[in-house]
Amino acid sequence: MVRFVSHVVSLICISSSFALVARPSSSCANNKYLEGRSFLFGSNSNSNIRHLTKVGVAVDRNFEAESFADNLDGDDFQEIVKEAIQKPIRRARRNKKVPLIAIVGRPNVGKSAFVNRIAGTQSGGAIVADEAGITRDRTYRNAEFLGEQFQLVDTGGLVFDDRDGMFAKEIREQAMIAIEESVAVILVVDGQVGMTTMDDELGTFLRKEITRDLPVHVAVNKCESEKTGGVAAAEFWNLGLGEPFAVSALHGVGTAELMETVFASIVRKKSAIQGFGTKAINLKEAKRALKDIKLDIDGEDDTDKFLRKYNLGRDEEAVIERYEEALASLDYDDEPEEINVAIVGRPNVGKSSLLNAIFGTNRAIVSDVAGTTRDSIDAVMERPAPENSDENPTLYRFVDTAGIRRKGKIEFGPEFFMVNRALRAIRRADVVLLILDVLAGVTEQDRILAQKVADDGRACVIVCNKWDAVVDKDSDSYVKSVKYIREELPQVRWAPILFTSAATGQRVNKIYGAVDEAVKAHRKRISTAILNEVLRDAILWQRPPAKRNGAQAKIYYCNQVSTRPPTIVVFCNEPSLINDNYKRYLDRKMRESLSGFEATPVRWIFRGRRVRDVMRARKMNGNPGDGGTGTSFPFPHAD
Repeated sequence: MVRFVSHVVSLICISSSFALVARPSSSCANNKYLEGRSFLFGSNSNSNIRHLTKVGVAVDRNFEAESFADNLDGDDFQEIVKEAIQKPIRRARRNKKVPLIAIVGRPNVGKSAFVNRIAGTQSGGAIVADEAGITRDRTYRNAEFLGEQFQLVDTGGLVFDDRDGMFAKEIREQAMIAIEESVAVILVVDGQVGMTTMDDELGTFLRKEITRDLPVHVAVNKCESEKTGGVAAAEFWNLGLGEPFAVSALHGVGTAELMETVFASIVRKKSAIQGFGTKAINLKEAKRALKDIKLDIDGEDDTDKFLRKYNLGRDEEAVIERYEEALASLDYDDEPEEINVAIVGRPNVGKSSLLNAIFGTNRAIVSDVAGTTRDSIDAVMERPAPENSDENPTLYRFVDTAGIRRKGKIEFGPEFFMVNRALRAIRRADVVLLILDVLAGVTEQDRILAQKVADDGRACVIVCNKWDAVVDKDSDSYVKSVKYIREELPQVRWAPILFTSAATGQRVNKIYGAVDEAVKAHRKRISTAILNEVLRDAILWQRPPAKRNGAQAKIYYCNQVSTRPPTIVVFCNEPSLINDNYKRYLDRKMRESLSGFEATPVRWIFRGRRVRDVMRARKMNGNPGDGGTGTSFPFPHAD
């Protein structure tokens, strides 16, 4: 075996980001595909060598493959090639068809409320409270206006003096990133307070540094009154950023006029892709031309007008086609499916640090202060599709949530809404990363969160952070830690466990593999015949419980009715006779007999059914899982 591995020069991935080198001393000698007497190329070695050469893997042809008797089958060989040419995961490329508009301003002027108004997310959107410093990280919201899809970037209160607030420097960095990504900037000010020194500083900065490349507009918030709103907004002409718009994020006054002006500025500055902001205008012109084909059509030159004057130009069919194209441009493109991954845990366990380690940059503000993260923060990662394949790239949306404290310590206010956002992220997730602090151990709050994940039916991966800070580790530390977590978290005893370090990046890349396996398990479906075979074996090993009065539980059959999570319905004579211990026994036997359910909960639903109904169904449809064979009853003469 070592002799064979020494002849393999290298396995070079097509991607230039890494190379896998196989040597006698490397861990490749212990690869599961090279165990025993099996070897890589088998009887069809020449064709396999040519295939590896095509995909970019360099192989030494001077080894003696015939010295090994066994060979790998086709599935193993294809899996080796797939692993060798797999591309690395990267940050998802932003869709240029969906531009960004940054919302900036000093603290507590209503930026988040303004974002909720435009995006239509007053319920469940950005957290809004009459308190400065609620928003810290930049958050993205999808919006639609005049048939155009775009995103709004909500930022924290922007100040230029680090002494004016907590995390002022970090918030300023996040706001600068949002401005760099955007195609337009909206400066939100407070119309009731009036113009302040901070507003003047922000206006000066935007006028000198930003207006050369991007359009900047001023939204004077809290101007609900039609009589005094215009007067309050007139003061902000002094910013030198053009006409200030009197708006109200609470009532929606003036927001449509502002967005129309922003779209027109984007078209004029050409800061977005060509065609953005013109769908409504094109549709309006197409409708006007459709009503009267004799009218002039914008976009025509003098030659087209002259020809149309003598009925040689555009005819009625061309006008109708233009109208249909304008309507078709309003249709939304199908967005690719994303794997939603929620990062949850107690405060100050390293959730934001883990998100930054996954994303590769400071996506979220990190500090030693508990409760630094307020709102949910998204980060999208992409695994590119293999070369020359029709598969779509795999998108992972990681959602960093606020730390969840005990319910008794949470007061109604910003923290109440923060916890609600975190619990909502769990319900919407495909996979939940439950973050634990290995230094603090498993606490009661960790058990509560684990029970919440199991009750919501979400796939789960337990991530033990700060593994690098554990001192005096030995060869038994890992085994003891896994045993300890299994004993302390029986609610998610089926979840895989990873020991990582967000500070050093240790084993962070293994999260993707665990997430992929969890998604497969969460969407796994088993045939009825196999399920009933496993159920019969479990009943033979241990019969259902009986009560003291002699009532005996009888289980007839089961079948899987849904996925996400896998849900199994068991038909029995009386569901109340099946206690929790026997339910856990069935769950354990099912997991022992069937592979692929290691990272997902399985819901068991017990339904009562009379014996004669079961026998009648068997006569009509046959036994569960046999393909529906049987006799028609009560009509045996029917085909």
